[in-house]
Amino acid sequence: MHTTRPWLTSLTSRTSRRSRLIALVALCALNAFVGCAPRTMSSLSCSADIHDDAAAATIKLTALASADPSNKEPQLCLAYAYIAQQKYPAAVEASTSALAIDKDDALALRMRAFARYRLGSYPQAIEDANASLRSETSGEAYEILGKCKMRTGDAAGAAEDFRIWANLDKSIEARCWMGSALWTTGDTAGALNTWLAAELAAPHDPEPLIWKCGFLYRAGDKSGALAAAQRAVEMAPKSPQTLGALARVQAWSGDEGGAAATVAQLNVTNPAAAAKLAKELKSSVPTATVK
Repeated sequence: MHTTRPWLTSLTSRTSRRSRLIALVALCALNAFVGCAPRTMSSLSCSADIHDDAAAATIKLTALASADPSNKEPQLCLAYAYIAQQKYPAAVEASTSALAIDKDDALALRMRAFARYRLGSYPQAIEDANASLRSETSGEAYEILGKCKMRTGDAAGAAEDFRIWANLDKSIEARCWMGSALWTTGDTAGALNTWLAAELAAPHDPEPLIWKCGFLYRAGDKSGALAAAQRAVEMAPKSPQTLGALARVQAWSGDEGGAAATVAQLNVTNPAAAAKLAKELKSSVPTATVK
């Protein structure tokens, strides 16, 4: 027997469309998990201009910020423009200016957290990411937290942050990072199961296999690494990432002929990437890399 909640009956039958909208917004404000997405950098009104020409957008946004110093939007846009240009100290300054206007702006806090992460200021980045979560729940904040914790040696804490990120955003990348964190803690079975779950969730995405390949090789499982790389190439036979993973495993395993053939395969569709890979293989030593 289905019983309708009294408050829901009231909401749906005795209120206007406007009232229902107001009620929905209120519910979202009370609980970020009900489907109200947090604001993102790409949702800013300036995002199209920044994507087209970040340097030109920066000049325009600097003038707007100077003309209206009490408006946080130009400062948020400036932070985004600087991030797009990898000018992280300037991004920190712009997001700090936005926070001087609105100290609880979650997007400004996340942008500053990301810029500080890129600068290696991990404790400060963690502080900003946690502060942003007090305003709204965001997978991006947990992503930053996890990556900072990985860099500071807290792999167990990072694994939990990546788990939350994966649950919030349904992100394959998040699962890949979670696998790397679990592996780092010594939970190799958990890592392999996490990457397998990612493969099953996205059967045409080679990224989980690329991650698994690197960690397996580092552990000395060359055959497992080779199998993962080969499967990745089957999914994306023209991808510089999959072909690069395969060539590295081949070179590290002593199969110079196989590596050369893989580089030649990449050269057909992406000569620049092939040249870069060939140069890397020529100067590299047999070590696996982590993203």
